[in-house]
Amino acid sequence: MIKINTEDCYLCKACENNCPTEALKLNPLKVCQLCGKCTSVCPNDALHLREIELSGKKIKQIEYKPTKCNLCGECVKVCPNNLKIENSKLKGFCVGCTKCVDICPDDYVGMEGIIEPAKRNFVIPKEPIVVTDTCVGCGICVPECPVASISLENEKAVVDKKSCIYCSICAQTCPWNAIFVAGKKSPKRDKKIIKFDVDDELCIGCGDCTDKCPRNLIVVKDMVAIPPKGCPACGLCVSTCPVDAVDLKVEYGQAKPATSEGIIWDEEKCVYCGPCAIKCPNKAIAVVNPKGLEIPSKLKTEKQNQFRMCIRCGACVQICPTGALRLGKINHKGKDYDRIEFSPSLCNNCGKCIETCPYDILKLTGKREKPLEGFCVMCLKCIEACEKAKKNALSLN
Repeated sequence: MIKINTEDCYLCKACENNCPTEALKLNPLKVCQLCGKCTSVCPNDALHLREIELSGKKIKQIEYKPTKCNLCGECVKVCPNNLKIENSKLKGFCVGCTKCVDICPDDYVGMEGIIEPAKRNFVIPKEPIVVTDTCVGCGICVPECPVASISLENEKAVVDKKSCIYCSICAQTCPWNAIFVAGKKSPKRDKKIIKFDVDDELCIGCGDCTDKCPRNLIVVKDMVAIPPKGCPACGLCVSTCPVDAVDLKVEYGQAKPATSEGIIWDEEKCVYCGPCAIKCPNKAIAVVNPKGLEIPSKLKTEKQNQFRMCIRCGACVQICPTGALRLGKINHKGKDYDRIEFSPSLCNNCGKCIETCPYDILKLTGKREKPLEGFCVMCLKCIEACEKAKKNALSLN
């Protein structure tokens, strides 16, 4: 079975992009478990779970015989991970080819019984926010900071701790895991490379992009740079190219709620059922349904794969020009927690808080008595609703 060091992985997705059957997906991690459920239900004997020898050791693999497969989909129904039928082909089963292992630039991908994934030997600084020496100065974090607290100085990211709100968006976005908030490894934002091309007519084969790439992922062949199958998308190749031959466009996924104190969301336990969002009196939680469950129609949106909630980071408070938003305190079981407090009479509907919110949860209502919603007042009704649904994906830390 494929094993991945997800804590140190920086989501270059080389392993995912190199898998011939799409048996591996990252963020959240879904890997073929070689459990045999698909083989046991196949009515046509098209799938087999068998052992093969690799490096002198035996490993499991799924053998697939497409000539016997009628694409009935019975295997897809029982698979807990990636099996799917796409373009009249069955995808998502592991054949034990180890291409994912071979292509990882930092050896973070391994295979059970054959090779363990490498680990980064590093002690996380126990400070509110730290930019480590592994920062390559790519600057990706600078435009992502909701309160403009990050700048580049001497090719390294520098954080203004006076204005930083410790929302961890920078750490979640950093392509090289060089930023740490609250002494923790932050969950990584998903990202999709929309375009990564080199114009072979413009490229002069100088190799500057290869020299600048922190992992030497770009190669020059026949005097033309060739982009890799997987890339952290830091953009250094774009900025260093002397003839503007490199074109890189990246789409980032939603930042994940991350906070050391307050309401904690457990992604593994969440089934996106929706009671937490329904019970929230201020619409500070938004849920859509990537797992195919039935949820109330009021929660259905065109967006997919999202759970968003206000984490009381204070970005809206800092940007508010009228003082309508402020950070307050509330006590639960003898412990003080931050909460967002709002004065409707001071709000001028400018919308700056909405533009700044890292989690895209604030909205103007158009109502005079309550012109803004989406901020968390720490009433804990979401936790009560989640507990009542017996999911326990939300808790108070």
